[in-house]
Amino acid sequence: MKKVDSLILEEMFLKHYQEWCLLSFSYVQDLDDSKDVVQNIFIKLLQKEFDEPVRDIKKYISTSIRNESLKKVKKNQRTFTINNYSPEVPSFENELIRSEISQTLFKEIDALPEQNKKVFELCVLEGIKYEGAAEIMGVTVNTVKYHLKKTFKILRFTLRNIHFM
Repeated sequence: MKKVDSLILEEMFLKHYQEWCLLSFSYVQDLDDSKDVVQNIFIKLLQKEFDEPVRDIKKYISTSIRNESLKKVKKNQRTFTINNYSPEVPSFENELIRSEISQTLFKEIDALPEQNKKVFELCVLEGIKYEGAAEIMGVTVNTVKYHLKKTFKILRFTLRNIHFM
């Protein structure tokens, strides 16, 4: 077991601190949280023992910061959802808007090429895993993934002006 040289870490911390804070900020959208993420990564690195030497420490740190930032975002979203839950008061307007959005969405799904539509219905609407959809359709798993990716690309383009509630 070997620890990362603390002098190298200190030098990298001083040299790249702002860059890494900006990287973290691009995910967490909060300056204090981004600073916390970067500092916590370095604390963990100082304490961690590695089985073999890290080849590209800068890349390792950047990846760690990205992963830790994404964890923080996910945690903050859960907290926000729990703390700010307030059931929406149903109204005729909201129901009408939801109905129009649903109609538009299903119209665009119906307009998809046949294979894409079938994959979308199986995987997204029915919740079947890729392997199951591939078996049902008689194609490979990669073909299912390709059609699903293509479907989402088409839907993102055709529904770009629709704002979901």
